[in-house]
Amino acid sequence: MSADGSPLTDLAGYRVYFGTTSPLSKASSSWVPVDGGTTFTFTDLELGTTYFAITAVDIAGNESDFSNEGSKTVL
Repeated sequence: MSADGSPLTDLAGYRVYFGTTSPLSKASSSWVPVDGGTTFTFTDLELGTTYFAITAVDIAGNESDFSNEGSKTVL
């Protein structure tokens, strides 16, 4: 659903941003595309804490703001 409550009709996919410092930024973080689905599995995370945030991308390439940031710590 769009921020204004209207249905999404042009959603192309998502980007999962990740990095080892918080807060993440689009300019300094890596990302992976998630096209045609709603799941993605990271494998082989390095030791320490990795931060994650998600954006939605429409068919024109417009990108939403970041979701709330989450993290995973590997010991």
